[in-house]
Amino acid sequence: MRSTKSVWAGLIIAIFFVTVVAGCGVSKNKYEALLNEKITLEEKVSVLEKSKDALKNEYDNLLKEKMDIDVRLTTSMNEKTALKGEYDKLLDEKIVLRAAYDKLLVENKDLRNKAK
Repeated sequence: MRSTKSVWAGLIIAIFFVTVVAGCGVSKNKYEALLNEKITLEEKVSVLEKSKDALKNEYDNLLKEKMDIDVRLTTSMNEKTALKGEYDKLLDEKIVLRAAYDKLLVENKDLRNKAK
């Protein structure tokens, strides 16, 4: 029994060494071609990552610019609303003053007519 186990152990070790010596079954040319393709793809990934980072920075800058424009727009709208309120108030005062002026003109005319 021991000799059978020894034979099997020896056979397994021999198969292992034959496999190691023979390689993994891929030809050297195919391996080098795949390795070169891997290197090329890694370079492309690097370029794409740099492009992605540049686009992200551009997006962030545009987003900041948009937010600045939104703030300016909001400020302008608030100023417009305040100015519209002031305009309406001045218009109301003008109407009141015009009515008072017209009343004074009528009174002045009446006084001149009475004085004659």
